[in-house]
Amino acid sequence: MVREKIADSMNTIKQNYSGKGQEWKCYQYCYIREDYEKPLSEQLSFKQIKTEFLQNHPKQKAFFAQYITDFDVSEPTEWWFTIKDDAYDLSKLNSKKRYEITKAHKFCLAEEINPIECMEELFDVYKESFSAYPEKYRPKEILFEDFTKYIYKLHESENNEFYATRFIENGKLIGFLIINHKGKYIGLAQQKTNPIFEKYNSNASLIDFVLTKYNEKLKQEEVVFTNGSRSIKHETNFNAYLEKYFGFRKAYAKFRVVYCFPFGIIVKILKPFRKLLEHSNNPFLYNIYCVLKMDSFANK
Repeated sequence: MVREKIADSMNTIKQNYSGKGQEWKCYQYCYIREDYEKPLSEQLSFKQIKTEFLQNHPKQKAFFAQYITDFDVSEPTEWWFTIKDDAYDLSKLNSKKRYEITKAHKFCLAEEINPIECMEELFDVYKESFSAYPEKYRPKEILFEDFTKYIYKLHESENNEFYATRFIENGKLIGFLIINHKGKYIGLAQQKTNPIFEKYNSNASLIDFVLTKYNEKLKQEEVVFTNGSRSIKHETNFNAYLEKYFGFRKAYAKFRVVYCFPFGIIVKILKPFRKLLEHSNNPFLYNIYCVLKMDSFANK
């Protein structure tokens, strides 16, 4: 599961931010900005980013950091975000593509939910979704307690909204979507579906529902949907799926990666071996490959 266009609507959000005072988070041993789509106007070292992170967070181990210095540039780059910044209009689709959306309406019913009221159903979908993942990055343990803590934490924030879709025939919850508001951006933070029911277009049901809900704001250029940057670790066609059926597009960016010492040296030494690690089923070796792959996309 498009083509590039540079929309005038993005001009209002192409702001340059100095690193000072901006929020960073630590994810999988990497410092990354909370407002990831907003570029920095200066190039920062790993030490600068770490110092800034530690001003607002307890110490967490990280080996590298990533950020962008330009967003939605006219020339294609190796790094992009998948965004939607125009109206959601099914009439622009040919009949075959439009059928995929109407098929979702036939079999699935999407709605906004309170996740606390259906926690066990959400967990069942979450757990089942990983059955379709390759073993090399499938979680070893999927615990209800951890999932519950995660959902409760997200639910405490007014910036997050929760949606679910049910199979009309029996009312079974078969997919969910969490979106996150950060200023003008609405992030598709997490979407999980039960693989058994994906043939009924459960994914389309969720995306169609949310885009329809926010369509007036899309028309008025008040919001921009984003599915984040290109995937490194996960083998997915979901970004292409969003482009093909829902009018998302690539927003090219200039990407930077900086490393702690001596991790950057290790990356340089291992670069010639990237292709050898690509198909490894060993999780540790595959993670090394992902770092090398990410490094290859950075603007030198």
